[in-house]
Amino acid sequence: MAGAKETPRQKMIGMMYLVLTALLALNISKEILNGFVKVENGLRKTDQTVQGKSRETMLEFEAKYLQDQQKVKPYYDAAKDIEKKADDLYDHITQLKANIMAVASGDREVVDAGGDLSKYIAQDKITRRDTVLSIQYLEKKDEYQEITAYLVGSEPGSPKDGPFTASELKSKLEGFRDELKNVRFTDFVGNEFAVSPGLKASFDKTFVYKREMEDGKEVLWEAANFFDVPIAAVIPILSKLQIDVENAKSNLMSELIAGIEGKSYKFTNLMPLVVPESNYILRGDSFRASVLLAAFDATNSPDIYVDDRAFDGRDSTNLEYDGMDPLRIDGGLGQLRISTKGMPLGERNYKGLIRFQGPDGNVGDYPFYTPEFTVAEPALVVSPTKMNVFYRGVPNPVEISVPGVSSDKLDVRITGGHRIKPDGETFIVDPGAGESAEIVVTATLPDGSKKSLPGREFRVKRIPDPSPRFAGKKPSDKTITKVLLENAPSVGALMENFDFDVEVKVKRFNVTVTKGGTFVEQSSNSNMVTSNMKELFRSIGRGSVVYIEDIVVSMPDGTERALPTMKLKVI
Repeated sequence: MAGAKETPRQKMIGMMYLVLTALLALNISKEILNGFVKVENGLRKTDQTVQGKSRETMLEFEAKYLQDQQKVKPYYDAAKDIEKKADDLYDHITQLKANIMAVASGDREVVDAGGDLSKYIAQDKITRRDTVLSIQYLEKKDEYQEITAYLVGSEPGSPKDGPFTASELKSKLEGFRDELKNVRFTDFVGNEFAVSPGLKASFDKTFVYKREMEDGKEVLWEAANFFDVPIAAVIPILSKLQIDVENAKSNLMSELIAGIEGKSYKFTNLMPLVVPESNYILRGDSFRASVLLAAFDATNSPDIYVDDRAFDGRDSTNLEYDGMDPLRIDGGLGQLRISTKGMPLGERNYKGLIRFQGPDGNVGDYPFYTPEFTVAEPALVVSPTKMNVFYRGVPNPVEISVPGVSSDKLDVRITGGHRIKPDGETFIVDPGAGESAEIVVTATLPDGSKKSLPGREFRVKRIPDPSPRFAGKKPSDKTITKVLLENAPSVGALMENFDFDVEVKVKRFNVTVTKGGTFVEQSSNSNMVTSNMKELFRSIGRGSVVYIEDIVVSMPDGTERALPTMKLKVI
């Protein structure tokens, strides 16, 4: 009845319903958490790509600075300053990731004391920068209470301030945006550089942290992204912010590079230049090169002649061009083609002559020699990046290349019922049931013809058996202390002297101990030591023998394997 007073029992039932509803709302499925792991892995690969682009741009800056320090210095100094600010902010976010991982794992005191977080942070092998543990290894992927208290506090409408908070992160990101937009300087000839309006607009669009709508209500950016959000989602959010920082750095550095080129002047000297497509030629293919006069005028093309006899290293006179046909000119470039069909293997180069009418109307002769090129037999290079066999159940990366042929012109196949697919600059082999495999490559040569290359044989083996581990002990160990025995949490398995990262899971094991002259046995259907086992360990004394046996593990190749028994005497 409306308005009737509730009994204590009704109040209790109502409160239990509210609690249950809240728990259901907070229950995040394993599939969703694993989805965040996949998102994070994808973001890490994107981050590596963007960082690679930034490194290439900075290397280009270094080269230009060494060539002309006076002209490049203001642009180079600005790029170095941007790089430092971006890297500092990137590293701050990396440290923030490590902090919240530690907080979520119950190490808040270590974080507050500035203690060792090395188990959460390491160096990325590709980018050579600090990164954090993958969230797939976190035990509590759905933890949100501790990291909410650490990043935001208890009031979503009034986020807390201080080091490594969401509020501080927002402030740093906005400050970084404003610093990028305000980059401005004047170079040595008085030309002023300023960030383009389009790039400024891009920064404003990327680094904006407005209120967001949640359940029909406006909430602050800090609350929307970090309040009651599980760590499995928070880490990808922070990774996305790092990509934003790295992208912004790369885009502004590219604009600075373009600024240098935009202020360049035309050359005042003339010199012949030969640009070959490749210096490594497969026999049967042709040597190709573009020949031009540097700072050439496309409306006043030169006449270019090349001797049809290979240069012998002794004749240094100018080419006698009378009676010779000049090269075909395409867009101001002379198109040189020398067939190597029937040519002996080895080094070759040719002499030539460029005749060009200068601004004074006089015709000048500019002799040149083509760069040496190598005529060689076709050769396939297949280099396993791990070892000389392929293992079932793990991705086996291999590098495949043909000298003188770009990777996108290679048709790579594998025999024996195995699979191979491209993965960036390498290929990944997924072995099947066969005991051997042959990689076969067909190369498309620059003239469009196809060349089949000799195949390369590989052995295919199963992954070696792992070695069991218990309380830090391995099969070769013979004793264990009572303290270690009683506190052992689980049985593990380790791949020793194996170059691949392989995750092995213990599915079950038995424990047998000698007690009072008899054997007592306990079983576990997982990798964890059961409560009965722990009670059994506490009941035995020094001199007893503990057997860890019938250890069964699941392998990445889909097999289950039994591992050797461990025999340990309690001391």
